[in-house]
Amino acid sequence: MASRLSESSDASSDVESVEYNHGVKRKPERYSVDDSSEEQSSKMPCIDPSDSYYNKDSQSEEDEQKEDNRDFETPNINSFYKTQFNLKSDEEADENGQSSYYRASSLSEEDKDDVLEINNDSTRKSELNKTNVGTAKEKNDAASKAERMMMRMGYQKGKGLGKELQGRAEPVSASTQKGRRGLGLELKELKNAHIEFNPDEEVVEAQEEILWLDNPYKDSPSVEEVTEWENERKIGLCKKTIDGETTFCDEIVVKNIINSKSVFDRLDKNEMREARTRSNPYETIRNSIFLNRAAVKMANIDKACNFMFTQPDNLQSDDLLYFADVCAGPGGFSEYVLWRKKWRAKGFGFTLKNENDFKLHDFHAGPCETFHPYYGPKEDGNVYDPKNQVALKELIMKQTGDQGVHFMMADGGFSVEGQENIQEILSKQLYLCQCLVALMIVRTGGHFVTKLFDLFTPFSGGLVYIMYRCFDQVSIFKPNTSRPANSERYLICKGKRPDIDHIVDYLFRTNKSIFKNKENDKNDILELVPVHKLTSENDFFEYLKDSNEQLGQKQIVGLKKIAAYTEDKTLFETRQKTMREECLKHWGLPDDARTLPRRVSPSTKAQELLQESVNVLDKSAVKDAIELTIANVKSTILVNEYDWFCMPCSSGKGISSNGQEDEAPTFYLGTGRYHVYRYKKGSWEQIGNSAIELPRDTLVYAEMVTELKKEGKSQTKTYGLHILDAFTLGAEKVSDKHITERLQLVRLFCKALWKPVQQSCYPVRVKELLAVSHHLDEKIQMETKSMKNGTKVLGYFPYKHSYENDDNNPYYYTPRSVIFFKATEEPWARHKSRTNQMYFFNKQNRQSLWEIPPTAAVTFAKTIATRIIWNWPSDKTFSMNDFINCIKQKYSR
Repeated sequence: MASRLSESSDASSDVESVEYNHGVKRKPERYSVDDSSEEQSSKMPCIDPSDSYYNKDSQSEEDEQKEDNRDFETPNINSFYKTQFNLKSDEEADENGQSSYYRASSLSEEDKDDVLEINNDSTRKSELNKTNVGTAKEKNDAASKAERMMMRMGYQKGKGLGKELQGRAEPVSASTQKGRRGLGLELKELKNAHIEFNPDEEVVEAQEEILWLDNPYKDSPSVEEVTEWENERKIGLCKKTIDGETTFCDEIVVKNIINSKSVFDRLDKNEMREARTRSNPYETIRNSIFLNRAAVKMANIDKACNFMFTQPDNLQSDDLLYFADVCAGPGGFSEYVLWRKKWRAKGFGFTLKNENDFKLHDFHAGPCETFHPYYGPKEDGNVYDPKNQVALKELIMKQTGDQGVHFMMADGGFSVEGQENIQEILSKQLYLCQCLVALMIVRTGGHFVTKLFDLFTPFSGGLVYIMYRCFDQVSIFKPNTSRPANSERYLICKGKRPDIDHIVDYLFRTNKSIFKNKENDKNDILELVPVHKLTSENDFFEYLKDSNEQLGQKQIVGLKKIAAYTEDKTLFETRQKTMREECLKHWGLPDDARTLPRRVSPSTKAQELLQESVNVLDKSAVKDAIELTIANVKSTILVNEYDWFCMPCSSGKGISSNGQEDEAPTFYLGTGRYHVYRYKKGSWEQIGNSAIELPRDTLVYAEMVTELKKEGKSQTKTYGLHILDAFTLGAEKVSDKHITERLQLVRLFCKALWKPVQQSCYPVRVKELLAVSHHLDEKIQMETKSMKNGTKVLGYFPYKHSYENDDNNPYYYTPRSVIFFKATEEPWARHKSRTNQMYFFNKQNRQSLWEIPPTAAVTFAKTIATRIIWNWPSDKTFSMNDFINCIKQKYSR
């Protein structure tokens, strides 16, 4: 079935009644049992409207609705399936609205004692009813006490109540009204389900077992085998029912699932949701510290797979973790990954644009600055479109050195209101495209996880089989965070195999055919792999069949439990608090409420980050730097060439690219997104329209550079932030490392921040760290360029990193200084061996080390305080030739 029990609802409904609101006749919204997405987005890429839930104890109905609305809608589906999620208190009021309290002021002492005893018995009876252990004797005792009291007041059995024995002789029947159902509506199906539910059939535990299916084949499917699949696959009339799809699941299980769902066909959706909330032992886990429940699902899956997604074996220590999040707005999956890896993860997001977009402003747990949303050349984010698929692959390959992402996540789903039983048939192209894109962009050895629903049809079975043959292992897994009563499950693929381009081509052709002929029901592709091939693969066939039957039985139990809790309002799942605590601890998540990041002034934040090094701020002005001259370079300055490094800059001592001192290198503080501050003349000022993004708790020493492209009348100008050194990068303190290690991390940091497609924000780059030597003139190559006004200037072309593929025109800028930084702390000195390898030598104890000893690194604060500035090339008293000659004479061996 399809819509979702989790976020849409747990039961399908064909309610024919109407509701009246202020005199307006309104047909109630339909809902379904399956909760097809549970966290879905309203269009193709699962989108959840922004969630403002920051306190789990006081979440409003509107916030809960936003958290739960995750529907995926294809381009030909027009409705955005929204739901409401109404949480009741743990203690439900008596459904009849009656009170057991008697006014006792006019009663005799004996009657008062009876009333008190009746009240006590009634309270005890209520408690016993809630635990389902009341006894007939205790109920009769309470009734007999009431009768004795009434007899003393003149009551005669069988006679009416009143002075003249007039009035009603029969007791008033208790109301049997259930919630907001229509008066007199009897749901016999609920009563039967209540009786059928067996708590012993339910498995509730924090640690889950994940069953892997190993791929025994040595190689991927050959070209000949794939051609055979394509030639023999079945094409025919598009199916509109799930009837007869029992090849991969027992017929009785399929019927029981449909029958269990039909129990809710006439039930009010709010009544069903309220019962679902009370019945699910994992319900109160919710979204933890993240923007929605999808993030916690990914944490659940990651832990079940031994963190193979956020800690993959093929991740190099000096590289970023690359991942893709497809059909998954507003981005809960990505927020979890970024929370786990911080800025060391680079994400590529693909989802429907606009109302279904990624909600980056709600990424409070992880740095959204390293996440790059992309929508394809048509700017629509339609994953079905072949042009978008190709464009996404090209973008990711350019950014990852033609390797691809370490893993891809997909969480697509869409509203199937009124067609819940054929959700799988309606979702076939979504299934296909998510798997196809994964095979296109995941690197060899990488992983993939995608949400699926029922897997009964040959098309779905064939797609799972193809993924099984393209990876080392696969698993069909339903995490605890996926509500038990829906059909949601996840296909997890581990270790992508090489040489599968021909399989990608086959699936690409298939999708292209479906995309072009989506209105043609007569030539529908019903299979990807012939059924006889699937059934002959014993291990695969048994695994898929067992999975469908086990998950189907689990769903049946969940549906019956909801029915039981709907029928009996006193039932409540008492394990919710315990399971929340155990699961969050098992997954390594904090048991905290979601909160907004604390906002503090930039001066306070800088003091928090710098602590004892706060005095370095006083050394940031250009005038505080030592000036390099021909006199001091021959004497005490640059004692050992290998202990110093330098960088060309666009501003000099008292000079800048446009004559303004504020462009000189200084401290830049990032407090998240566009909240970036610059330290100027002893205070912090927010950068205006420069549109720079820096992750929260980032403090760097950098300069704003005017970047030029082309020359003459074709010349263009923009700006970029060039980082010279760093104290903290996204809350990671790097100030105590050697400057070469710091700059290596800054390079990685800038790589993570890079936006490969034209963005409104300015680029953030790392300065090239040049070793001081007599070859410096060869490293700083200059070219004469014509400005728009006709003047000639010397332009410096910095090193272009492989990820900086914004266009084919390299940028350049006009250098006005060279800044020197000392890198090695006394008594250590850096030298080059006879084999041209660098090593560290301690002049005091004569110790030599190949690795950088911690005590040999000049800290960030000292590096800034001891920097030297050379006003080149404007300094006419000390030219580059003079500098090279001095270096040659000083360090000649």
